[in-house]
Amino acid sequence: MAVWRIGLTLPEFFLGEFEAQFETHAVAVSTVLLEDGGEVAETPERLWRLYAYCADSAERDAVTALVFEAASRLDLAAPEIECQLVPDEDWAAKYGSEVWLLFAGRFVVHGDYLHPPPGRIALSINAGNAFGSGRHGSTRGCLLALDRIASTRRVQKALDLGTGSGILAVAIAKCWDGGGMGRADVLAADIDPAAVAVSEAVAEANGVSGSVRICQSDGFAASETGEGAPYDLICANILANPLRQMAPELVRHLAPQGIAILSGLLASQEAEIVETYGDAGLRTVDHIRLGEWSTLLLTY
Repeated sequence: MAVWRIGLTLPEFFLGEFEAQFETHAVAVSTVLLEDGGEVAETPERLWRLYAYCADSAERDAVTALVFEAASRLDLAAPEIECQLVPDEDWAAKYGSEVWLLFAGRFVVHGDYLHPPPGRIALSINAGNAFGSGRHGSTRGCLLALDRIASTRRVQKALDLGTGSGILAVAIAKCWDGGGMGRADVLAADIDPAAVAVSEAVAEANGVSGSVRICQSDGFAASETGEGAPYDLICANILANPLRQMAPELVRHLAPQGIAILSGLLASQEAEIVETYGDAGLRTVDHIRLGEWSTLLLTY
């Protein structure tokens, strides 16, 4: 049995947009930085090779159509697409072994088989573990938001809702690790027990298991989330509808001078979330847009 591999080259600015489009139809999506020779300056024009692996010709055709639709919507010249029938493999392992680095402000996300460049906060995440490798626009937006506030916000207690792989919980723990802005104790929560197991392993692999606790919780349902309140920082990278529904509870769990980072929403949903949280008592102080994805920073 074989699968189709579709490859195209894109500027970094549009990478997350195309990845998100492919996730519905592809068995796996992976990216490779085309530039070599050590750390390369992070720029929107930097080129990446994007691969989508499809189980059959129908999915191949769907992904190919999405490429042209996205290029037209973004006013890009239609990229050259390479389609190749390749032997079947363990695609989770294949996905995890692709060589990639992702830069987001002071953070660099990397597989544990790579040595990240010095001078950054390294987050070791294997993409094959799923639940969030950092390359999706919503996760990367949260990392950029953390980078923006790390030098100005003191954080001692933090909550990461919908932690997935645990990447944001690890980022928070490493950002606030006892320096001038404090040392953060992080509670990471997820409704999925598999995600809880993954995030525990990721926290240990990154050397922050002493600062990060993980619990299974549907939003704020678990007692641990209430016991740790109020939080100086709450990060919720989920979806627009649950963000809207949990607004009153999230605000109740946030410290008076705390800040909330909300993501997992499309730019078209941003105004509604801003209004919902405004009615609950928070004001928007900043936002980050990566393609169609929006990340909001809110406080009292």
